[in-house]
Amino acid sequence: MTTTLEAVKDPGTSLRDRQGVIESVEHLTIALTATGDDSTPPRLRKQLTALVKQVSSALKVGYDSRVPPETRSSALLVMKRTTSALDMICDSRTPAELREQLLAITGGLSSAVTGGHRTASLRGFEEQMGVAQADAAATPETSPASTAAAMPPKHRYALVQVVYEQNEKLRVFNDPESSSKDRAEAEKDMRDRSARISDKQEEAASAQGRPKDPLGKAAETCSTAIFQSSAGDELPEELKDLVPGSWRPEGVKDFWKSEEKTDVLLDVLAELESNEKVSAPIKIAPLIIELAKVVPRDDLWSTIGQRASYCRSTAAYLDEDYGVAVGTWLE
Repeated sequence: MTTTLEAVKDPGTSLRDRQGVIESVEHLTIALTATGDDSTPPRLRKQLTALVKQVSSALKVGYDSRVPPETRSSALLVMKRTTSALDMICDSRTPAELREQLLAITGGLSSAVTGGHRTASLRGFEEQMGVAQADAAATPETSPASTAAAMPPKHRYALVQVVYEQNEKLRVFNDPESSSKDRAEAEKDMRDRSARISDKQEEAASAQGRPKDPLGKAAETCSTAIFQSSAGDELPEELKDLVPGSWRPEGVKDFWKSEEKTDVLLDVLAELESNEKVSAPIKIAPLIIELAKVVPRDDLWSTIGQRASYCRSTAAYLDEDYGVAVGTWLE
């Protein structure tokens, strides 16, 4: 883990990738602490020890020069989402069945990342599984999005169950001893189950109702979630007409996050190709319209999970208060 942290200090590492490693290691530290705690049951201590080794191995992709940058970013994003479940796994209050499922999912995704050579489609399944598991394992202490933190147990269990089933199909697909027929069937099942995962996420968010945050805060949560998602790679090109002219000669390498500024503006933080960290106010309406083109409604839940409710809330505010239509987010 220390080697990985040192490696991502390289100036060429994007802010998103670096933060993904830092957050993953923070969660791993919680698991390591649990392995040394006498109150941790021996069986769980053994499981956590094996899992920490597995996840640490998966994180090495973050500085493996043989892996294409896009694949590295995808893998680190999966691990960031996946390791967030370690908090709940280590919590003594977590029901045994839920813990076992979360352990299996975390191990399965770590193995898939370590194995490499995944298709873009398969990486998409892994990213969605990581997002969904992070949603289900979120607590008020670990989640910036109140809808995720408040997920009722029945929705949490239902979501984890379908992700656990997806994990079993992922294991079959990645098994070198699986026949081509078994892999084809597993991939078909994963596609079907992927739609069910999105449905469960949307169902859980709908049960909580529309977030009560004002427009600026909703837009901040939505845009930051998209900036730090798998869709982030497309944004430097898609948002090039919205950024300040002073950023354009150098070019944006990575959008990092946004912060509420006024009712109509967000302060957007980015990293230029020169590795310079910059920020500038950008109007909410045109920014959200462009984000809705990159991540349409059908992809919102699989891309950012429960925080999709903030995107839909932002779209509702813009529609109701300013007469601005935001793509497909309100369909």
